[in-house]
Amino acid sequence: MIRRLATLATALLALSGPAAAQSALFGMETTDQTAPLWEAAILAAGGYVAHYPAASEGQFKALPVPFLIYRGDHLRIGDNGFIRARQEMAGGRFELDIGLDGSFDVDSKDNKARQGMPDLDLLIEAGPKATWHFMPKQGDVQVDLGVEVRAVIATRLIGFDYEGISINPELSWSDRSLGGTKLRGYASIGPVFGFDGVNDYFYGVDAAHATASRRAYKADDGYIGTKTTLGVAYPINDRLLVFGAAQVGYYGGSANEDSPLFRDKTNVSVGAGVRWSFWQSDARVPVVR
Repeated sequence: MIRRLATLATALLALSGPAAAQSALFGMETTDQTAPLWEAAILAAGGYVAHYPAASEGQFKALPVPFLIYRGDHLRIGDNGFIRARQEMAGGRFELDIGLDGSFDVDSKDNKARQGMPDLDLLIEAGPKATWHFMPKQGDVQVDLGVEVRAVIATRLIGFDYEGISINPELSWSDRSLGGTKLRGYASIGPVFGFDGVNDYFYGVDAAHATASRRAYKADDGYIGTKTTLGVAYPINDRLLVFGAAQVGYYGGSANEDSPLFRDKTNVSVGAGVRWSFWQSDARVPVVR
């Protein structure tokens, strides 16, 4: 969960987040080697996030999120993503998993550029991710190169609409013991590309919604922008953890920089919160970094 806890933390940037960040920052194990097999927790977070990539406006979001964690050998729920099936190869250096992520909806009445247009619905992203671990996974410091390919689905909870495909190569670094302390750190950078209509979802303007100041526009596939994420977390004890994160998106050179909905080359999102693990199983399993 940071791209989706540093993305719940970075804006509640999404409904879930980069797996490496979640593992690095939000694991609640009480030793360096093991974690509870089952765990029930509550995440309370708040933050500011841009309405969409390259928007000039954003929104504050805050909410408590109860969730259940299961750390199986191949199926993991609520740990390193909401739902995650994983398979390791090459002595654990290469990892392939399937996960579920998402991002918040936007009421177009709250965005000047989109007024009179359809709202942006809650987005769900699902698909595979391949990760190469440059460092042994047993260590506190991790350097990973990952590539996510996700189908993007818009939902109003009463229906689902396919919106396209996003691709996100990402280089990440994490340290579970910054300066020899309990402080945990995470950083990542990577470009985002949109195909098969997802760019049109953000930047397209139908003729019916064109105005004197907002011309009709058909978005192109391709480069959206590059996101850089920084996060820190500190475990108060084996059940309570506090965290904060920030994400900067730079959209200069975007395939749709000439869209009337493209308003700002730089977006900044920030978030912070606490996580309380109120129930943990006696059974414990090895930590998966």
